[in-house]
Amino acid sequence: MKNKLLVLYILYSTITFSQSKYGVVEYGKKSLTTSDLTKSQQRLKEQNPEKYKKFQKMRDIIANGEKKITFTLKFKNNEGSFSAKPMLKSDNPRSYKRALGPYDSGVYYNNLLRVLQLNAFGELFLISKPEIGNYLCYKADAEVVINSVGKKRLITAWFALEIPISLGPIGYNGLPGLILELETNKKIYFAKKISLNSNEPIEILKPTKGLKVTESEFQNIASKAMKALKKGM
Repeated sequence: MKNKLLVLYILYSTITFSQSKYGVVEYGKKSLTTSDLTKSQQRLKEQNPEKYKKFQKMRDIIANGEKKITFTLKFKNNEGSFSAKPMLKSDNPRSYKRALGPYDSGVYYNNLLRVLQLNAFGELFLISKPEIGNYLCYKADAEVVINSVGKKRLITAWFALEIPISLGPIGYNGLPGLILELETNKKIYFAKKISLNSNEPIEILKPTKGLKVTESEFQNIASKAMKALKKGM
């Protein structure tokens, strides 16, 4: 993830950073909010009000679930592991599970090799992925291919040069500072808590189990699975 590095805004934190190379960052997740309906949503609202109400109710369930999700990035010398914290017993499992995106429940490992260990379609996959105080944050924009037919999506990252760790949420890395906020697919992953030089021992475990595939191969598998699911509905 590179290109267009612009000083645009400041994320506030009381943590200071010296030459530390290990720590733990907690991230939250939320949906991009807008009062404007997309063309398909407007059409649904006009043609099928009842179905639109169900759609809105589902969005509310997902939004409530997102408030309860916390992700943890553990890093040590530019080696990191990113995953969602387990659901608390008091949480609503329905809203929690629906708030997790298709890639949120996996374990991301970052170093020279970038992989995602993910349970999907009844199989465990090991997916190799392509690279991509007050903290002054810089913005980086990049387009990434998201499916087997070459469709692209804009990724926006805000990173802090004061924390020279080349890691971030959901496996994104390669910038000259820790990614404190990431925007992709109408979702925002944002840093909630940063612990540097903590007494907590940091152990990074590289995932090794699973069917080894590239991200492109996994996208083909997912596409075929979704087509089969739609045919059976």
